[in-house]
Amino acid sequence: MRQILFGEQWIHPEAPKLVKEIFYAKGKRTILKKGSELLHGAPSGEVTLLLSGICLYRFWDSLDKEHIMSIIPPGRTVGDIDAFCGNIANVSAYMAKGGTGLVLPYHVWHESISANKEILEQQAVNIVVKQESHIEALLACFTLDVEKRLMALFHALIKAYYPPKLDDWNPLPFSLTNVLIAKVVSASRTSVSLILSDWQSRGLFKKDGRIFLIHGNIFRHLYDWWEADA
Repeated sequence: MRQILFGEQWIHPEAPKLVKEIFYAKGKRTILKKGSELLHGAPSGEVTLLLSGICLYRFWDSLDKEHIMSIIPPGRTVGDIDAFCGNIANVSAYMAKGGTGLVLPYHVWHESISANKEILEQQAVNIVVKQESHIEALLACFTLDVEKRLMALFHALIKAYYPPKLDDWNPLPFSLTNVLIAKVVSASRTSVSLILSDWQSRGLFKKDGRIFLIHGNIFRHLYDWWEADA
């Protein structure tokens, strides 16, 4: 449900293969506990390749209200956006679900990607698409109603793992609470719950334990500026 760019709302693209190989060769395997904050930025931060678990980029506005910019599944890198620019962003990289990662100190990551032009270019493109994801998420919150924001979030999350099936059920790749979903789409928990209940009554939503299943018919008429059949 992208409107002007290529990045998918709220969901970062997977790290390029050549970038991953740097972490496999030099990264320190680390347990990332639920509730922990990952160091990021330059010059004293770290860059992490997430192997398992779920990370969130979040921030607080001037009224101390929490907002979630991104849901970061495994296979993505955390901390490379501000590190690439040589500074630090006022963003929390929060482990919402514990897991493991391969961690590199900033200077090791920077030296490694800078040593190879192809890797450096791939890293730069990956970061640009991440920023496009943030912009598309903000556009969704500004221009779409809550129901369409939910559609956009679920479509992007499913699409990150497999092509959405328009004539069948699509399980989300991992569980999300209504509270977390509400923070992501900048809505109230009550609004999210009411919409999901309405979808359930229409045969478009159900649960298998804690996993949400979304019927692809709800995505059939989603607008995407680039993909006519998205």
